[in-house]
Formats: sequence, structure tokens, C-alpha cells
Amino acid sequence: MDRRGLRRLLLIQLIATVVVATLAWAIQTQAGMSALVGGLASLAGNLLFAIWIFAPYKAQRPGSLVSRFYLAEIAKLVVIGLIFATAIIWLKPLNVVALFGSFFVVQVLSPLLAHSLAE
Repeated sequence: MDRRGLRRLLLIQLIATVVVATLAWAIQTQAGMSALVGGLASLAGNLLFAIWIFAPYKAQRPGSLVSRFYLAEIAKLVVIGLIFATAIIWLKPLNVVALFGSFFVVQVLSPLLAHSLAE
């Protein structure tokens, strides 16, 4: 996937976050806020991963690219974990179903859409 396709994928994830949060908000205000935080957690992790991976690197060192993938994934998981921890501590009342449901929807969009956006 090139940078253009990646931007489109991240934009679709942002749109999905807004749509899911709006639908949840229509049901309950706390659900909407929790869904927004869950979707943004997924988006923030994926954005960090993309920035880390698409940063310039030297092609002569393929091992460094592999280590960058691992480090980017670890950083992504740490950021998502920190966002969830912050939401659980500070977001009162928290709708756990909306938080993790929105995260799941936005996170699952990546592998489902990546192939079609790469073409």
C-alpha cells in the first residue's frame, strides 16, 4: 500500500469512528462518547504505526525494517493501552460495550479494506 492508499484508509477509519459514535450517541450520550474514544484509540494507534513505518529508511538494511515493524506495533499497542486506561479512569460513566465495540469496528476495517484500497 502506498501513502495515498494509507491516507484513504485512515480517512475511512475516521469516518467510521464518527458514524459509529453518532449512532451510539443517538442511543445514549455516554455510549456516544465511549464509542468516539474507542474509535479514536484505534485510529491513533494505526496513525502512529503508519508514521513509524513510512518514515525514511535505508533499503540496504532490511533487518532494520523488520525491527521497525515490531517497534511500531509495540508503540501502537502501548498508545492504545494508554488511551483505554485513561478512558477507564477518567470517562465516567463509561459504556464499555460502546468503547470496545467502536474500537473493534474501526480496527477490523483496516484488513478488510486494505486490499481494495491498494489497487
